[in-house]
Amino acid sequence: MASGEAAARLEEAKALQKAGEPRAAIAAYARAMALGAPAVDVNLQLGVLHNELGERDAAASYLQQVLAQQPRHEDALCMLGTVMYDLGRFDEAARYLEQALAVRPAFPEASFNLGLARFEKGDLASAAECITACYLHNRGEATPSFAPPDMAVNRTKLRHDCEQIEYLLSLGRLPASFADVLKDYRALLAAIPPGLAPSMFGQFDAKRHPLVAKTYKRPFHLDRNPPPAGPIINPALDAAELGRRYQEAQPNVIAVDDLVTPEALAALRRFCRESTIWNDIKVGYLGAYFFDGFCSELLLRLAYELRERLPGIIRGLPLQMMWGYKCDAALTALATHADAAAVNVNFWITEDDANLDPAGGGLLVHTCDAPADWGFNKYNYDAAAIERYLAEAGSQPLRIPYRANRAAIFDSDLFHASDSPRFREGYLNRRINITLLYGSRQ
Repeated sequence: MASGEAAARLEEAKALQKAGEPRAAIAAYARAMALGAPAVDVNLQLGVLHNELGERDAAASYLQQVLAQQPRHEDALCMLGTVMYDLGRFDEAARYLEQALAVRPAFPEASFNLGLARFEKGDLASAAECITACYLHNRGEATPSFAPPDMAVNRTKLRHDCEQIEYLLSLGRLPASFADVLKDYRALLAAIPPGLAPSMFGQFDAKRHPLVAKTYKRPFHLDRNPPPAGPIINPALDAAELGRRYQEAQPNVIAVDDLVTPEALAALRRFCRESTIWNDIKVGYLGAYFFDGFCSELLLRLAYELRERLPGIIRGLPLQMMWGYKCDAALTALATHADAAAVNVNFWITEDDANLDPAGGGLLVHTCDAPADWGFNKYNYDAAAIERYLAEAGSQPLRIPYRANRAAIFDSDLFHASDSPRFREGYLNRRINITLLYGSRQ
């Protein structure tokens, strides 16, 4: 009877965890363990949940209990490494993550987090190598095939890939044989029924489109140019004035123009336009994430210098996440959400003449924080709950219009959304934004 009750409480805890209710999930896991659920499994999840709530010491305690029973528990070693990272104990973080990789050398999550720890120690080249290794492990030639969900296609993704391959061929970045690859992509795109909505997904026949199957969502070209000499962040920025503006703003939201140098901006455009990393398919846009290809020494220099140059805003907080989004001409706006960090830096790199709406096309930032007791899934994805909360609060969003090389810097707890961009057709006109997150939500 007890084991059945324990199993039921475990399922309840998992459901609450998935629903973004960490406090309730913690209580359910505790009940499950009291009824005889496996301590190792429960303590691991308690560590995850307390870490999500910013309770690092409690998280570390539960994870150390796991390691006391199973010293080579690779997931606990990796998770404890991330907790140490969040505590700012980067040497300890690196040690736990290296131990996790010693147990399981092919461990992309540990490689990624080890890269973060090395980034914080200032070893940017090694950090980029670790983080890129995570991407190459998951999508490189050593990975024989992808699971069916990762082979889904839609018109948004195929249009982008056709345009990107054509662009890379025009620059001589790909061998001439890729002209046949491009033909296969175009044939697959043409085979999508005209009435199918752009957001609709489908699986393609790998036997009918073998060249697509061989290259789809693969890193067949990465821009590996070294970062430009000199600074990445614009030396003319008045850091003290920006810090004062940010701290005095209620809420903490500012726009910063001319964020990076012209040389850095050109290098960022090259990386984003040439690297075949745009693998997360959304409705009307594609995403590339820190752990899934959106990383280079250039991007890490950007993140490192930004924190060094803006101490009054970023306050020495650790880098948590980084990603890029690349959009179709008319984007279905990114839904309202908050991010799991302290400071959000969101900036745009596509040229201004691509934007058809100079008064908009950027970002809407609400004046309301996500409630402290909401978990990630709730404040990031639960559109109905977010809309109710903002309506009850009477929130009116602040509008930051699109400009190339303009950054919106704000408290990540604030709900925000894209401002319905409208851009010109054509590959080089696609709206590209880069987001960096610093610090933990708490």
